[in-house]
Amino acid sequence: MGVLRVEVGDNPLKNEHEQLVHKALTRGSEAPEQFPTTKLQGDYSPDAIMLARENWRQRMLHEHQSSAVFSRLLPQLIEAEATLEFKTCILRFSMDELRHAGLCGRVVALLNGDPMIEARLTTEPLPKHPDCPPLERALRNVLFTSLSETISVGLLTEERERAKEPFVKAVLHQLSADEINHARFGWIYLGDTWPRLNKDGRSRIQDYLPVALGHLETCMLAAMPIGKKLPEALVQEAQALGFSDSYTARSLLADTFEEVIIPQLSAVGLDARTAWTNRVKAQ
Repeated sequence: MGVLRVEVGDNPLKNEHEQLVHKALTRGSEAPEQFPTTKLQGDYSPDAIMLARENWRQRMLHEHQSSAVFSRLLPQLIEAEATLEFKTCILRFSMDELRHAGLCGRVVALLNGDPMIEARLTTEPLPKHPDCPPLERALRNVLFTSLSETISVGLLTEERERAKEPFVKAVLHQLSADEINHARFGWIYLGDTWPRLNKDGRSRIQDYLPVALGHLETCMLAAMPIGKKLPEALVQEAQALGFSDSYTARSLLADTFEEVIIPQLSAVGLDARTAWTNRVKAQ
């Protein structure tokens, strides 16, 4: 276990970091970093603030961990002989996630919390998929990551629409915009790679799909635990601060699989419906 903090340190690299955010990760005049707020604009109950604060603290950890996932995709893209734009974009996405962690930390602070969390900070390596060549290995891991980001887009869009607090809404708007690019990456890479796979390669991807979809669903549901149902008035108040209700999130998850993921996988030529029906639930 360790302690994750996302504040920017006070050393000579601080200026380099700020220039990266301002230039390489340009977001314009509406960037949340430039949002002039130090306190809540609305009036909220302590229970609503607590719910939202812990939600944002967990999101801070998740975003920080995601940066490692994207950075670890780079070696696999190199081995897969990906063209340069895929490699530069994947590193950009890793920086996006670090920036997101910092923004989530600012929301935690806005909600009267310390932007830190005790957690297991050891990151997991990407699956090596030794049974397939580099091109398929990269495709499997890129696709799985972007399927996850596709789900995040739907969740963030819903949260953004329900949010009322100005700074929270600005952060959700930015996170949603970035996750759209992260999700598109996988679909673009699939479209670029699929025509270059031989018959055996396509068959292996088809066989992998039930495992990937089942594992993804299991991981997502684990992040949306169903506990004691909260009073609707409290949920709505917390949603104004970006709180994600598990019941709503689970419904959106199911809709995203049915309305987005399965149709887009099918459009490439994969039998996504059969793969979804036969998905292998992770233990």
